[in-house]
Amino acid sequence: MQKELVNKFSEFRKQSKLGSIVFFFESVRKNIYNFIYVFLPALQGYFLLSLTIFVLVLIGIGIFSFINYYYFTYKFDFNKSAFIIQKGFFTKTKLSIPFEKIQQINFNQNLIHKIFDLFEVQMDTAGSDNTEVDIKAVSKEIADDLKVISAKIKKKEILKTTVKDKDNNSLYINILTLIKIGLTSRYFETFGLILGTLALGFQFLEDFNIDYTENIEQVLSSTNFGLIFTLVALLIIIIAILIINLISTILKYFNFSAIKSSNNLEISYGLIQTKSIILSPRKVQQFQVIQNYIQKTLDILEIKINQASSTKVVKDNSRSKIIIPGFTENEKSDLFKYIFNKNVQEQHQMKPHIRKLVFSLIFLSILPALIFSLILLFFKILTLKYVVLTTLGYLILTSFVNWRLYKNNSLIIAKDFIIYKSGFWDIKSTIIETFKIQSIIISQPVWHKKRNLGDIVFYTAGGYIKAKTYNFSDLKKIVNSSIYSVEISNKKWM
Repeated sequence: MQKELVNKFSEFRKQSKLGSIVFFFESVRKNIYNFIYVFLPALQGYFLLSLTIFVLVLIGIGIFSFINYYYFTYKFDFNKSAFIIQKGFFTKTKLSIPFEKIQQINFNQNLIHKIFDLFEVQMDTAGSDNTEVDIKAVSKEIADDLKVISAKIKKKEILKTTVKDKDNNSLYINILTLIKIGLTSRYFETFGLILGTLALGFQFLEDFNIDYTENIEQVLSSTNFGLIFTLVALLIIIIAILIINLISTILKYFNFSAIKSSNNLEISYGLIQTKSIILSPRKVQQFQVIQNYIQKTLDILEIKINQASSTKVVKDNSRSKIIIPGFTENEKSDLFKYIFNKNVQEQHQMKPHIRKLVFSLIFLSILPALIFSLILLFFKILTLKYVVLTTLGYLILTSFVNWRLYKNNSLIIAKDFIIYKSGFWDIKSTIIETFKIQSIIISQPVWHKKRNLGDIVFYTAGGYIKAKTYNFSDLKKIVNSSIYSVEISNKKWM
């Protein structure tokens, strides 16, 4: 490593002088919903009181932001191979993180960072409960130096970020592909987001003591809930979902690029908030391919890559997971081979027992339908005709969903890999390397013993996969062969 870099970062240094401003806006952003309550007195005629509280809150946030900036310092201890940070005013904290524990380094830019030409640096570590290092504001020069150091401390070569050979070393996603992905993905997630936003809006109305029930009752009483109304409502919902998906996808993944070097993959994307992620192939724990029927016809798919990280990061599925929104099948194969240095071969596919489908139909279709039918008839909520139609519609819909889930479910054992497929609309194929398995748990519920069926869970440092209702004898063989593969392997992924 260059001597000037060693000298530059061997002494404790602060963040950029504009860091306190970044801290301030970040604190305001996190508490934006709480500011609504600050203006509650204004709604009751106490405008001056609300303004005074608002100013005092901003002053308090400003003071704490400056304290957080001023008492945060960091350095590299190259002799002890550790990254050290000191922070805190009331409670002093000193963290020493060994280089080998640093799993992933992200370089982010939100709108405030872009205005001041700053970067946020996040370092994720394995074996901790959260991300231990989050440097909020460094200059572009420091960010570039940290990229070089991060490559060196992991015994890597300097990232070849100037490589422009698109065919061999870089993968890009153009705007047309982002439009395709935006229009063909995340339907259910966006619909849930819309419902959650509406629920939050109603909650705020209640907090402000605004009576909205009377207006809703008037609208409902004057509305003709016929076929035309239902179709128009569905069309509006579908259009809203597509527009939200399209805008969010373009804003989040605009100018997506994945630049390959001999040892790392540097991924960058984002329009308003730019992210740059250094991915180490050997630390990839899960490689997940997601594709629905529409995307298959368009030859596009989504990839999720999960690296080893902390317990909290894996649990909340955030920083350790890298999403590539729009690759073709050939680009996926190219990336897979780059990460694992091999392709999947010699597959043996296993399907769950038919009892899985039977149990799902009983507990998720038939029993709920009977219970709700009895409730509707007992309280005379609907007439017999509509009860029968509602029950049949529910049975048909849920039976189709359960059948699709069963049909798309499979466990594939390949040489050096284990693959688990699942899903109703979006078919997910989760792939893990056998030698990276940390533990395996097989279980056999008492109601499956007679049929010799059981469940299996594969745990890795980047999450787990669980397969249910498979042949128990076959699962035992998988456990033995997987443990043997782990024991004889001399490969390292830390």
